[in-house]
Amino acid sequence: MPVTPGIYRLFGCLAVLVSVIVPVPAAAHAAEPAVAAFADADAVEPAVAAFADADAVEPAAAFAAAPVDIVLPGTRVTVREDSKDALRVTSYSFGKMTYLRRGAGFTRQAAYQEITVAPKGKKALAVPTSYQSGYDSVVLLDLATSKGTRIRTVRKPLVAHYAHWNRNGGKAVLTVERKSGSAWVTSGFVIVDAVAKTAKTVTVANVDKAARFRWSSDGVDVVAEHSGGTRFYGQDGAIRRTLAKTGRPAGGEDAFTPSGRGLMTWCPSSYTEHVCVWDRTSGKLAAKVPGIKPKALWGWWDEKHFIAVIPSSGHYQVVLSTLKGKTTRVLAAFSAADWSNKLYLGYTRK
Repeated sequence: MPVTPGIYRLFGCLAVLVSVIVPVPAAAHAAEPAVAAFADADAVEPAVAAFADADAVEPAAAFAAAPVDIVLPGTRVTVREDSKDALRVTSYSFGKMTYLRRGAGFTRQAAYQEITVAPKGKKALAVPTSYQSGYDSVVLLDLATSKGTRIRTVRKPLVAHYAHWNRNGGKAVLTVERKSGSAWVTSGFVIVDAVAKTAKTVTVANVDKAARFRWSSDGVDVVAEHSGGTRFYGQDGAIRRTLAKTGRPAGGEDAFTPSGRGLMTWCPSSYTEHVCVWDRTSGKLAAKVPGIKPKALWGWWDEKHFIAVIPSSGHYQVVLSTLKGKTTRVLAAFSAADWSNKLYLGYTRK
């Protein structure tokens, strides 16, 4: 399975309490866990990662402000933030550990393998590390009250993870996977309604085995990779539209520009460039970004800048890049060892 598998949860509403850190289960779903904890104090004292080359980067005037460096607990990752930033890191995963931003710091969430914060930062969706009562599930967290509602998603042995919120924070979509030999392949998606606190599972016929579902910019459809292109599906799983030969959708929490006009993908293999942007309406190529070879793409900052992970002098940086491939700002820095430990930073729009 691409990430630590597991999801389970009993239905109904529960209060999620602060507790002592418990080691995160190793890999597969554990059997019948106790009620998930919400915020676990973190006792790990991390080493500080160097912010190499940060001063050498030419800043964009729009981003020039007094930055603050934050070392993420349990890692050697340094995040550089400005209070005026439109996005900030609200959660992150590192190896088998998951952390959630609480106030001025981050706390480890031992019961969860994944946490995704909704736009505006008022709620989050957490995926537990194991099944409960034979079901995978999610916990809908109210970040103001520290309470959560457990919602069943799929029955064992299916799993549902990789949560993506729509832009108004009313719904989230997760990708459903099943085991095929030694691999995990996609079979459909789950839509979680954060208002009704319900979940609906949709099996998709002839879905791409590597499809990962996320929302269209208008929140009407979900989109995923299909045969080297991008396919739009209705919330009932019906095919709405297919953009052929775009490459697979990319971009952290949101593959679409803030206006919704541009769709970011990993360019088709026939291209020299690695990052492509397509016009959502016409399906035509809008930009091929030259001179940048990212290891990962973590979403859009604004209409003209996206977040990319790039190697730099033996370590890695999270940077803002223009559509011409020019770096305008360094957002985070970390070692190659941190990157090898499946580091992911979840950026949420304020």
